Amino acid sequence: MRCGIIGAGLGGLLAGIGLFKGGNDVKIFEKLPYPGGRFTNMEYRGYQLSTGALHMIPHADNGPLAMLLNTLGIDAKIVPSKPHGLFRVNGRDYLSHELLSLFSIKEKVRLTRLMADLKFGSGDDTPYRDWLKKRIDNRLAYKITDSFCGWSLSIDSSRISSNEFIAITKNINRLAGPGIPIGGCKGITDRLVKMFERSGGTIYLKSPVKSINIDDGRATGISTDEGEFDFDIIISNIGHVATVELCGKKNFKKDYIDSLRNVQESAGIKISVGCSKPMLGHSGVLFTPQTERINGLNEVTNTDPSLAPKGKHLLMSHQMLDTRDTGRNVKKEIDLGIEDLYNLFPDFDRYCEILMVQTYRNGWPVNRSASGHYIDPQSPVEGLYYVGDSIKPCGWMETEGVATGVEIALDKILGRGWRLGGG
Repeated sequence: MRCGIIGAGLGGLLAGIGLFKGGNDVKIFEKLPYPGGRFTNMEYRGYQLSTGALHMIPHADNGPLAMLLNTLGIDAKIVPSKPHGLFRVNGRDYLSHELLSLFSIKEKVRLTRLMADLKFGSGDDTPYRDWLKKRIDNRLAYKITDSFCGWSLSIDSSRISSNEFIAITKNINRLAGPGIPIGGCKGITDRLVKMFERSGGTIYLKSPVKSINIDDGRATGISTDEGEFDFDIIISNIGHVATVELCGKKNFKKDYIDSLRNVQESAGIKISVGCSKPMLGHSGVLFTPQTERINGLNEVTNTDPSLAPKGKHLLMSHQMLDTRDTGRNVKKEIDLGIEDLYNLFPDFDRYCEILMVQTYRNGWPVNRSASGHYIDPQSPVEGLYYVGDSIKPCGWMETEGVATGVEIALDKILGRGWRLGGG
């Protein structure tokens, strides 16, 4: 089959190689001058800053992304973080199992029951914050939960269902915590691009797609400045809304268009900091439930020193940005995040400098679809499929969700035989 992919981000590259593995001819069209989208690096003063993801994979070398890379023959090294995560409460850092010591005996009993529910329950559509409040009345417990959600999903616990949160928790218990890809996000992206091009695929950079051609309810090709291209299959990695615009809304039923309006993005702010000494001293996540805005930080150079100049470290903070509050002042949110850094690290001025502040929202969000809003990778238009950060099945965070969504899309297009090299 002739296959066209719109967008050379992580989802598009994974799908492209999978289609080649199934014996197809593949072309990728990318509007940016580089591949990788929000999953690659940009060099800045000797630091390898990420364009989006925080140089971390949610389940390290145990999760769907690592498994899919292995299936596709991509040799990428992902080093598990040690520890997976710590929580800073009242100036002290706690492992997750140590947090119980912060609660009263009565609250410990409630939390023990709650953890059993997380391990064996299934939840429902109730917002997780409401689900949590029925089980324990403790402000610190809510803050700890929101710091995890804010860092991992760029939403708070009021925007995720108990079903989704419990599924995520089960995957963490089963597959463990995050890891750092050697070379950062670009370490994986570069290997994907190399494999794709070595297989005979073509990536057209600085080549935005102007329209998707629909004929009798079927996607038949795309239009670009380079000309017209005919395809049997088209995969979009640019999100549902942008894809529908390229097709023309007239090619979709009204109820489908209306359903997409209910899908909300997740947004956030990342602050990259250069440090002359380790500020965390470990390769895990530091969750910060008592800060004003920052949800967590990592210091990936404790695992991969090549991400910073010799003798330096790269510290990154992340904070969710609530898109429901349309009047929120983004500059003020950034200022509050910077203030958090100074409060977390009293010696910040002496050892640290802010390198870059990046805001992710609107057309360049953290996720085009917040966790828990799963949309089928097969569109209503025949021959048109979706991959990317708006295709995240239940329980899978960020890049793990992208990888799982790609696998589902490829199964629908090629059947499960592609995993073995046959269509």
